[in-house]
Amino acid sequence: MSISWPGHAKIAVSLAFDLDSNTIWRNKIRDLPNGANYLKGPSVGEFGPRVAADRILDILDEFQLKATWFVPATVVEENPILIRRFLDAGHELSHHGFDHTSDYGATFEAQKAYIERSQAVFEKHTGVRAVGCRNTGPLLPETERWMYTEGGFLYHTPGCSSDLLEYYEVDGVRTNAVNIPCPDELDDYIMSVFNSYPQVLVGLPAVACYDGIYKKFIRETEGAVRYGQSISTSFHPQVCGRGGRALLLRDYCQYLAEHPDIWCAPCADVARYYKSVKEG
Repeated sequence: MSISWPGHAKIAVSLAFDLDSNTIWRNKIRDLPNGANYLKGPSVGEFGPRVAADRILDILDEFQLKATWFVPATVVEENPILIRRFLDAGHELSHHGFDHTSDYGATFEAQKAYIERSQAVFEKHTGVRAVGCRNTGPLLPETERWMYTEGGFLYHTPGCSSDLLEYYEVDGVRTNAVNIPCPDELDDYIMSVFNSYPQVLVGLPAVACYDGIYKKFIRETEGAVRYGQSISTSFHPQVCGRGGRALLLRDYCQYLAEHPDIWCAPCADVARYYKSVKEG
């Protein structure tokens, strides 16, 4: 069953940004010799909330686009003024781990407590619990069943997910949540980041040219329009908010805003609309 999106659009595209700040670098340098004194890595991440986020907010405002920001709970705590700007501009904030660690715990009880700890931070600083999840580590099936039923999460949009917009399943059983595809081709981190110490990305030392990145974004979106998919991005402010890449992001936002077949909306809006159609 195809979806008739608002404005007779053929697909829904969710601009989604992972505001990791320096959490990735903090986690990576923890066990490295002299890691705490190595400044380049953490400063790359800190550029996200300090500079890039406002630059991106200006671009989104220019084209009247609303986005989803996946933010680790520690980053929410460290940047309350920025978080308020997101909310005042009408953007969505969603779960992205407590501190971007891959370790949610080894048991259902530990993982549930980790997620609830993050939700408590969201409630304190935003007044609401996150309804979407882009988890930063593996989750047990029991955890996912809880999250996407009584846990109250509305949608799931990890990297490398399928290209189908559909209800998310755990061990073949449908949950109440919607899976919003997030293709690797719309992840700027994969194509744009390289740092020698700590090594990022491991085994992937090439950095793509700007024109190649933009063409890949456009081609992937054209493919979604052609085959009736819906997609979300996995953009990172510390990447897409820098200089020439910010201009690339602006071009892509303009493309989305002006394309008659695209409805651009936050992930939560896409999931709610999908459910309204499916459930009548």
